[in-house]
Amino acid sequence: MSKEWIDIHQNVYAASDWIDKPSIFAETAVTYFPKSGKVLELGAGQGQDSRFFAERGYEVVSTDLERSALDLSEQKLSPGLASKITLRQVDLRENLPFNDASFDIVYAHLSLHYFDAEVTGRVFGEIRRVLRPGGVLAFFANSTSDPEYGTGEQLEPDYFRIGSMAKRYFSVRTAGEFAANFDTKLLDDQGETYKDAAKDVHNLIRFVGIKPE
Repeated sequence: MSKEWIDIHQNVYAASDWIDKPSIFAETAVTYFPKSGKVLELGAGQGQDSRFFAERGYEVVSTDLERSALDLSEQKLSPGLASKITLRQVDLRENLPFNDASFDIVYAHLSLHYFDAEVTGRVFGEIRRVLRPGGVLAFFANSTSDPEYGTGEQLEPDYFRIGSMAKRYFSVRTAGEFAANFDTKLLDDQGETYKDAAKDVHNLIRFVGIKPE
Protein backbone atom coordinates (compact mmCIF):
# COMPACT_ATOMS: atom_id res chain seq x y z
CA MET A 1 0.00 0.00 0.00
CA SER A 2 1.38 3.39 -0.96
CA LYS A 3 1.88 5.86 1.88
CA GLU A 4 1.74 8.62 -0.72
CA TRP A 5 -1.72 7.52 -1.91
CA ILE A 6 -2.97 7.17 1.66
CA ASP A 7 -1.96 10.79 2.30
CA ILE A 8 -3.53 11.94 -0.97
CA HIS A 9 -6.87 10.26 -0.23
CA GLN A 10 -7.08 11.06 3.47
CA ASN A 11 -5.69 14.59 3.44
CA VAL A 12 -5.44 16.19 -0.02
CA TYR A 13 -8.58 14.80 -1.68
CA ALA A 14 -10.64 14.75 1.50
CA ALA A 15 -10.25 18.52 1.78
CA SER A 16 -11.32 19.13 -1.84
CA ASP A 17 -14.79 20.45 -2.62
CA TRP A 18 -15.09 18.12 -5.65
CA ILE A 19 -14.34 14.80 -3.97
CA ASP A 20 -18.00 13.81 -3.60
CA LYS A 21 -19.18 15.17 -6.95
CA PRO A 22 -19.43 12.89 -9.99
CA SER A 23 -16.57 13.69 -12.36
CA ILE A 24 -17.19 15.73 -15.48
CA PHE A 25 -16.23 12.71 -17.58
CA ALA A 26 -18.69 10.42 -15.77
CA GLU A 27 -21.52 12.75 -16.71
CA THR A 28 -20.41 12.54 -20.36
CA ALA A 29 -19.64 8.82 -20.41
CA VAL A 30 -22.98 7.74 -18.97
CA THR A 31 -24.75 9.13 -22.04
CA TYR A 32 -23.06 6.33 -24.04
CA PHE A 33 -24.00 3.55 -21.60
CA PRO A 34 -26.86 1.11 -22.14
CA LYS A 35 -29.92 2.01 -20.07
CA SER A 36 -29.07 -0.68 -17.51
CA GLY A 37 -26.31 -3.15 -16.80
CA LYS A 38 -23.26 -4.03 -14.76
CA VAL A 39 -20.39 -1.53 -14.47
CA LEU A 40 -16.80 -2.32 -13.54
CA GLU A 41 -14.99 0.80 -12.37
CA LEU A 42 -11.20 0.53 -12.35
CA GLY A 43 -9.35 2.82 -9.96
CA ALA A 44 -12.51 4.17 -8.37
CA GLY A 45 -10.76 6.04 -5.56
CA GLN A 46 -13.33 7.27 -3.05
CA GLY A 47 -16.17 6.09 -5.26
CA GLN A 48 -17.95 9.26 -6.34
CA ASP A 49 -18.43 8.04 -9.91
CA SER A 50 -19.44 4.57 -8.72
CA ARG A 51 -22.15 6.17 -6.58
CA PHE A 52 -23.23 8.35 -9.51
CA PHE A 53 -23.72 5.26 -11.70
CA ALA A 54 -25.49 3.29 -8.94
CA GLU A 55 -27.89 6.19 -8.37
CA ARG A 56 -28.86 5.79 -12.02
CA GLY A 57 -29.73 2.15 -11.56
CA TYR A 58 -26.50 0.41 -12.60
CA GLU A 59 -25.01 -2.47 -10.63
CA VAL A 60 -21.41 -1.43 -9.90
CA VAL A 61 -18.23 -3.26 -8.96
CA SER A 62 -16.03 -0.46 -7.64
CA THR A 63 -12.32 -1.33 -7.50
CA ASP A 64 -9.10 0.30 -6.41
CA LEU A 65 -5.57 -0.74 -5.54
CA GLU A 66 -5.59 1.18 -2.27
CA ARG A 67 -7.51 -0.28 0.67
CA SER A 68 -7.60 3.16 2.28
CA ALA A 69 -9.53 4.58 -0.68
CA LEU A 70 -12.02 1.71 -0.56
CA ASP A 71 -12.51 2.22 3.17
CA LEU A 72 -13.37 5.88 2.55
CA SER A 73 -15.69 4.86 -0.27
CA GLU A 74 -17.46 2.37 2.00
CA GLN A 75 -18.00 5.06 4.65
CA LYS A 76 -19.81 7.18 2.06
CA LEU A 77 -22.27 4.50 0.95
CA SER A 78 -25.86 5.15 1.91
CA PRO A 79 -27.95 2.08 2.83
CA GLY A 80 -29.74 2.39 -0.50
CA LEU A 81 -26.54 2.30 -2.52
CA ALA A 82 -24.74 -0.33 -0.47
CA SER A 83 -26.80 -3.05 -2.15
CA LYS A 84 -25.86 -1.77 -5.63
CA ILE A 85 -22.10 -1.32 -5.18
CA THR A 86 -19.55 -4.06 -4.49
CA LEU A 87 -16.11 -2.88 -3.37
CA ARG A 88 -13.07 -4.92 -4.47
CA GLN A 89 -9.34 -4.37 -4.03
CA VAL A 90 -7.80 -4.94 -7.48
CA ASP A 91 -4.26 -4.47 -8.78
CA LEU A 92 -4.41 -3.55 -12.47
CA ARG A 93 -0.93 -4.97 -12.99
CA GLU A 94 -2.45 -8.43 -12.48
CA ASN A 95 -5.14 -10.19 -14.51
CA LEU A 96 -8.58 -8.92 -13.58
CA PRO A 97 -10.27 -11.33 -11.11
CA PHE A 98 -13.49 -11.53 -13.13
CA ASN A 99 -14.95 -13.98 -15.60
CA ASP A 100 -14.98 -13.43 -19.35
CA ALA A 101 -17.81 -11.27 -20.68
CA SER A 102 -19.14 -10.46 -17.20
CA PHE A 103 -19.66 -6.67 -17.52
CA ASP A 104 -21.70 -4.39 -19.75
CA ILE A 105 -19.47 -1.38 -19.07
CA VAL A 106 -15.87 -0.85 -17.98
CA TYR A 107 -15.13 2.66 -16.76
CA ALA A 108 -11.75 4.09 -15.77
CA HIS A 109 -11.18 7.70 -14.68
CA LEU A 110 -7.48 8.63 -14.40
CA SER A 111 -6.42 5.08 -13.53
CA LEU A 112 -4.95 3.57 -16.73
CA HIS A 113 -1.95 5.88 -17.07
CA TYR A 114 0.45 4.52 -14.45
CA PHE A 115 1.99 1.65 -16.41
CA ASP A 116 4.62 0.91 -19.03
CA ALA A 117 3.50 0.04 -22.54
CA GLU A 118 3.57 -3.72 -21.99
CA VAL A 119 1.39 -3.59 -18.88
CA THR A 120 -0.91 -0.97 -20.44
CA GLY A 121 -1.50 -3.22 -23.43
CA ARG A 122 -2.25 -6.14 -21.14
CA VAL A 123 -4.73 -4.02 -19.14
CA PHE A 124 -6.62 -3.15 -22.31
CA GLY A 125 -6.67 -6.84 -23.24
CA GLU A 126 -8.12 -7.73 -19.85
CA ILE A 127 -10.75 -5.02 -20.19
CA ARG A 128 -11.81 -6.44 -23.52
CA ARG A 129 -11.92 -9.95 -22.03
CA VAL A 130 -14.29 -9.04 -19.18
CA LEU A 131 -16.62 -6.96 -21.38
CA ARG A 132 -19.59 -8.57 -23.06
CA PRO A 133 -19.87 -8.21 -26.85
CA GLY A 134 -21.45 -4.82 -27.45
CA GLY A 135 -20.16 -3.60 -24.07
CA VAL A 136 -18.84 -0.09 -23.49
CA LEU A 137 -15.33 0.97 -22.50
CA ALA A 138 -15.02 4.54 -21.22
CA PHE A 139 -11.66 5.82 -20.03
CA PHE A 140 -10.13 9.17 -19.16
CA ALA A 141 -6.39 9.75 -19.03
CA ASN A 142 -3.45 12.15 -18.88
CA SER A 143 -2.59 13.92 -22.12
CA THR A 144 0.75 14.59 -23.79
CA SER A 145 -0.35 18.26 -23.70
CA ASP A 146 -0.19 18.24 -19.91
CA PRO A 147 2.31 20.76 -18.46
CA GLU A 148 4.05 17.88 -16.63
CA TYR A 149 4.71 15.97 -19.85
CA GLY A 150 8.45 15.67 -20.51
CA THR A 151 9.46 16.44 -16.92
CA GLY A 152 11.14 14.03 -14.56
CA GLU A 153 12.93 10.89 -15.78
CA GLN A 154 11.77 9.41 -19.09
CA LEU A 155 11.33 5.65 -18.70
CA GLU A 156 10.05 5.01 -22.23
CA PRO A 157 8.17 7.09 -24.82
CA ASP A 158 5.35 9.07 -23.13
CA TYR A 159 6.13 7.48 -19.75
CA PHE A 160 7.95 9.44 -17.03
CA ARG A 161 8.90 9.10 -13.39
CA ILE A 162 7.92 12.37 -11.75
CA GLY A 163 8.87 12.41 -8.09
CA SER A 164 7.97 8.99 -6.69
CA MET A 165 5.25 8.25 -9.25
CA ALA A 166 5.49 6.94 -12.81
CA LYS A 167 2.90 8.33 -15.26
CA ARG A 168 1.97 7.66 -18.86
CA TYR A 169 0.69 10.47 -21.07
CA PHE A 170 -1.64 9.58 -23.95
CA SER A 171 -2.21 11.40 -27.21
CA VAL A 172 -5.35 10.94 -29.28
CA ARG A 173 -3.25 8.69 -31.53
CA THR A 174 -1.81 6.46 -28.81
CA ALA A 175 -5.14 6.20 -26.98
CA GLY A 176 -6.66 4.97 -30.22
CA GLU A 177 -3.83 2.48 -30.67
CA PHE A 178 -4.24 0.97 -27.20
CA ALA A 179 -8.01 0.77 -27.76
CA ALA A 180 -7.75 -0.40 -31.37
CA ASN A 181 -9.97 -3.44 -30.72
CA PHE A 182 -12.93 -1.21 -29.88
CA ASP A 183 -15.27 0.70 -32.19
CA THR A 184 -14.61 4.31 -31.26
CA LYS A 185 -17.55 6.53 -30.34
CA LEU A 186 -15.65 9.37 -28.64
CA LEU A 187 -11.92 10.14 -28.78
CA ASP A 188 -10.48 13.59 -28.19
CA ASP A 189 -8.24 15.66 -25.93
CA GLN A 190 -10.96 17.99 -24.64
CA GLY A 191 -11.40 16.40 -21.22
CA GLU A 192 -11.56 18.36 -17.99
CA THR A 193 -11.55 17.68 -14.27
CA TYR A 194 -12.47 20.03 -11.45
CA LYS A 195 -8.96 19.62 -10.05
CA ASP A 196 -7.10 20.30 -13.31
CA ALA A 197 -9.38 23.09 -14.47
CA ALA A 198 -8.20 25.04 -11.44
CA LYS A 199 -4.67 24.75 -12.94
CA ASP A 200 -5.95 25.80 -16.40
CA VAL A 201 -5.52 22.28 -17.82
CA HIS A 202 -8.37 21.44 -20.21
CA ASN A 203 -6.93 18.82 -22.54
CA LEU A 204 -7.20 15.36 -21.01
CA ILE A 205 -7.93 12.32 -23.16
CA ARG A 206 -11.53 11.08 -23.41
CA PHE A 207 -12.35 7.72 -24.97
CA VAL A 208 -15.60 5.81 -25.32
CA GLY A 209 -15.76 2.68 -27.49
CA ILE A 210 -17.79 -0.45 -28.06
CA LYS A 211 -16.51 -4.03 -28.02
CA PRO A 212 -17.58 -5.49 -31.38
CA GLU A 213 -20.38 -8.08 -31.34
